[in-house]
Amino acid sequence: MIKTTAIFALICVLICCTACDKRDSSSSAASIDASIGEGSAPGIEETKTPVIKHDNPRVDYTRGEAREIIERNSNLKVSGDYFYVSAPKTIDHLSEFFYSTSYQLAPEKELEEFKRVFKYLFPAHELDENCLYAHAVMKDENPEEEDIFKTRFHSLKNDDNLGAYLNGTLGDPDLMRNLMYTEEQFPREDSVSLFYRSPFGNDYCVFNKGVCNKLTANQNGEDKYYAYEQYRLKDSDFGFEFVGSYPPDSEETFMLLDKEISIKDAVLFFEKYVASIPASEEPIFGIHVNNVDVYRLDKEHYGFEFTNSRIYDGIHFNSVWDGCNIDGLNRDMSYGIMVQSSDIDHIYAPFSAYKAYDETQHTQFVSFEEAVTTVSEKMTGYVGFEVTRAELIYRYKPNVGVSSKVGETLYPVYPSWKLTMLNPNDNLTYAAYVNALTGEFEGGR
Repeated sequence: MIKTTAIFALICVLICCTACDKRDSSSSAASIDASIGEGSAPGIEETKTPVIKHDNPRVDYTRGEAREIIERNSNLKVSGDYFYVSAPKTIDHLSEFFYSTSYQLAPEKELEEFKRVFKYLFPAHELDENCLYAHAVMKDENPEEEDIFKTRFHSLKNDDNLGAYLNGTLGDPDLMRNLMYTEEQFPREDSVSLFYRSPFGNDYCVFNKGVCNKLTANQNGEDKYYAYEQYRLKDSDFGFEFVGSYPPDSEETFMLLDKEISIKDAVLFFEKYVASIPASEEPIFGIHVNNVDVYRLDKEHYGFEFTNSRIYDGIHFNSVWDGCNIDGLNRDMSYGIMVQSSDIDHIYAPFSAYKAYDETQHTQFVSFEEAVTTVSEKMTGYVGFEVTRAELIYRYKPNVGVSSKVGETLYPVYPSWKLTMLNPNDNLTYAAYVNALTGEFEGGR
């Protein structure tokens, strides 16, 4: 099945959202340091103070303690089906800072890193030079679907393409450039794919080890296939049966392709595996699993699909999955797939190349109890909302950087309490936020 169209469509969305960034951030860009000029040569690192990793000790409320606090309010009760808590009783500090993407590596360094990451992810798979492409976007092009490989995916097996890529003349320098390994044109019995904008873990990053693709191919009686650049277990092409959603600390166990494992242990393995991928620099952000969807692969085996967000200093970012985020693009969308207990089959967006700047730490902030009381007072007393998640998270405001190019964005980040609630009257899920520094309430999804 041909999946290049889906990747091409997503790239178009990213390019279109670049224009949205410029529009949405124009009013606030003036507030950033005047030293960061349009097309600034020095770069953000020389005008802002990079954040370094540090400890942030915390003690969390247990499920029982959080339930007691929530149910002191007559219009709130904890869901009996699904309840996740990530709410500190004590924590050293909360922070405000800016986050940004990373500047893209120079082509030679980019290619070197790509091959290093490929070898780490697929140690038993030889890189086929016929399948290595530079994805370079040109202005004013609108190719037909069948021409995508000719106009946007330039084979680096070709000496002219390789030379143009290395000297920076392949594609429009103001538009996206990525490296891509795909075996779509050369289907085989065991297939993998890797596609990202450097450094690894930057704004677009995805790999696939092909295990689920192979399952589907074998079920359809096909010997050869290629690993899609992007897929979901819920994808109709796979037809896997949805079993249920579970919080990341669930102790429920399922039989994967090799052995039985608990969701909690699978999440721990997934997060550690992502942290072990050899990025160009030590990551500031980690990856945090927010939710786990379980799918039946066959009569006996199951697979996990993780919904993820970034995590910094022990506090994970908000995860919004109902369409676009505040500036036209869901920048927190990340997921991973695990069908074997000792490996990860697929990841979209590991966040490992994102940067952080100008941190301000706060030791005085709104408590969890105060936040829950605020939410209760703001919600109607005529509905008994069922709380499914209670979390301390990081949220962010629109881009105030000089542009939306990689390395030049700046998103102001702030801490917030979040209660996710189900309204049993309309069966819709709502989110209530309380700014952890100001106490300001904000409803949403």
